[in-house]
Amino acid sequence: MRAGRSSPATLAVTGGAGGFFSGLTGVGGGAVMVPLMTGVLKMRQHTAHGTSLVVIVFAALGGAASYSIDGSTDWVLVATLLAGSAAGAYVGAHLVQHLPALRLRQLFGIFLLILGARLILFHDTSAVLSTSGVARSALGATIGLAGGLSSGALGVGGGAIFVPGLVILLGTGQHEAQAASLNVIVVTALVGAFTHYRHGTADLRSAAWIVPAAVPAGVAGAMAAGQLDGAVLQRIFAVVLVGVGTQMLVTATRALRRPPAIHSLAVEAHR
Repeated sequence: MRAGRSSPATLAVTGGAGGFFSGLTGVGGGAVMVPLMTGVLKMRQHTAHGTSLVVIVFAALGGAASYSIDGSTDWVLVATLLAGSAAGAYVGAHLVQHLPALRLRQLFGIFLLILGARLILFHDTSAVLSTSGVARSALGATIGLAGGLSSGALGVGGGAIFVPGLVILLGTGQHEAQAASLNVIVVTALVGAFTHYRHGTADLRSAAWIVPAAVPAGVAGAMAAGQLDGAVLQRIFAVVLVGVGTQMLVTATRALRRPPAIHSLAVEAHR
């Protein structure tokens, strides 16, 4: 079944799940939407990444607005991240077009698994590096570049890099990190989505049904996050990353180990 034939209800549920997760954890929602798009909606892997970024633009916008209203947004921090993230998203979205679909899926799983495990095993949220002034801005821009690359390449908003990077490296509070992340994600995802669209790997027809559900869900997730302790949010974020990452890594690795003929069919199904 092609993505365009998925029912409006299925598309809306996908958007609602991804949007709520986006607002709740401060990431773009791609960690949920990409697996749902490839699994439930039967999208090809590259198309799922591009379509996810289209939805993320709007889902992150709703969540970012909620954080801005309650005063959690540090605009200097946002500007610092943006210095590197937009360029990273553009480069990542171009490079991923040359990566086989199953390898891309496998890379996505490893990426989520490492980040989730890091947050589960290490609970100290004090800054690893003591920086200030220009050095702090440079580190923030580097975090932005890394998040942008992951966004364009993996179809995520980049928050899976932005949030732990800000919390672990700069010692930013969880809520403040999530607020900054969502604002940066709006721009980063827009750059990545446009680049994927130019490569023909973005399903706008499906996105038209997913977005209306993702936006209010993103606002609801951000409101829920405001009622939770930062440590609780970090644990939720970590557990989800590990679960989704493990699932994607296992399924991709199994497919890559199949005999050549079967493997070719699996590659085509995930493209």
